[in-house]
Amino acid sequence: AQVLAVNERLPALPGASLANHALRTYVEPLTFGHVIGYVGPLDDADLQRLRPLGYQRDELVGKVGVEAGLESILRGTNGWADVVVDARGQIVKTIAMQPPVAGHAVYLTIDASLQRATARALAAGLSRDGKTAGASVVIDPQSGEVLALVSLPGYDTNLFTHGISQAAYNGLLTNPDRPLLNRAIAGQYAPGSTFKMVTAIAGLQEGKITPQTMLGCPSYLTYGGWVYHNWAGYSLGYMNVAKALAVSCDTFFYQVAAMVGDVTLARYARAFGFGQAKELEMPGVQPGLVPDRIWKQLTCGVPDLNSDACRWTLGDTITFGIGQSALLTTPLNQAVYVAALANGGVVLEPTLVHLVRDASGRATATQQRHVVGSVPASADNLQAVREGMREEINRPYNMNYWFRAAGVPADGGGKTGTAQWGGSGLNTPTHAWFVFFAPFAQPDIAMSVFVEGGELSEVEAAPIGVDIMQFNLNNHAAIRATTPLPPA
Repeated sequence: AQVLAVNERLPALPGASLANHALRTYVEPLTFGHVIGYVGPLDDADLQRLRPLGYQRDELVGKVGVEAGLESILRGTNGWADVVVDARGQIVKTIAMQPPVAGHAVYLTIDASLQRATARALAAGLSRDGKTAGASVVIDPQSGEVLALVSLPGYDTNLFTHGISQAAYNGLLTNPDRPLLNRAIAGQYAPGSTFKMVTAIAGLQEGKITPQTMLGCPSYLTYGGWVYHNWAGYSLGYMNVAKALAVSCDTFFYQVAAMVGDVTLARYARAFGFGQAKELEMPGVQPGLVPDRIWKQLTCGVPDLNSDACRWTLGDTITFGIGQSALLTTPLNQAVYVAALANGGVVLEPTLVHLVRDASGRATATQQRHVVGSVPASADNLQAVREGMREEINRPYNMNYWFRAAGVPADGGGKTGTAQWGGSGLNTPTHAWFVFFAPFAQPDIAMSVFVEGGELSEVEAAPIGVDIMQFNLNNHAAIRATTPLPPA
């Protein structure tokens, strides 16, 4: 009615005209916001970068998420018209015109139901344990398709599209839980014990141990006059690598890391994708960090690079071997890593794009499996590590409790990790991790769960993963079915 009223008065309004403008409204932004992102007005930096491509000051542009990563595909082409106007500014003749061309339609790999279930499970787990932030990534280990990607807390992306107030924006910036941070792709944290599979593979492949090698798991070991403790304050006896993974023996992996050495350990870490940003279809993906001797010299902060502060030590190596030292990863990298363990050592580039159609409905791109590397590990050695992961989730008085309670068969492999950060000693703050794949024989799901500030991964991160897996099993056919696409 308002449009009609204005239209009737246009002849009396010199220079005025009516035009249609698109406005995005995002559905369930707290669940999907970190994936979809949002569009917003061009700022000065955007305009300088995009003006050569035909952008005008009054246009909207993707700012974060796939809205930004796929901007060139989603945008389309502006139309134009050469017109003659009268003295009142009213159009009296159109000389030439070119209609706008709609952008491409993008169909994501995200399964909406699994995304919602992952967000619910993560939110419930955080609330249950008094935590406020975390992330989870679920991928298909055979294709690299991202099935769910959740970072909490989220925020209402519609605030940015519809015009956010300075007060609301300042509130988001100063929120201690950092809702604007997409922890799934940009949060960088020590992986803790979830890294021990890398150390195990390095030791096996380099011939330092075999699947049958028995090493002690004492309560502590001494290297260079420094004492390095196991998580258990008592000896767990002698064990092979699978058992060491199942009980997460720190001192076992100190020994393996010392035998392998830091250079070789870093090489295997990079082979699994650590320290490498993934080419996901959104900006802001962080690589994590694989520390080495050069890195330590560059960051030690002391002019004398030969000083003790700048010298790589055996202590650096053995803590590297249990996912500490300065090692950093992201929940996305963790999911890619466990997917490689699941699929036989193939490192895949994760993707969010299932299909792209142009304005005519013609498919211009379909999801392709993109292999970026392979882990230098034999099938036997990978199997030994996978057996350790299977044994961990089947320990009757530990992890398996959560599977039994949820009615979920423990048919897969998993690893927990409680990673220290920001200090050392008994009262050092920690984060909690859980990585998992299933089913064991033919895996079709791999996931990472991260709880910021988590203190015990087995009771904080693992139950979240089990809840996600329960939904996946109960809805497996629907999640795996190809969603019918709208007609072209």
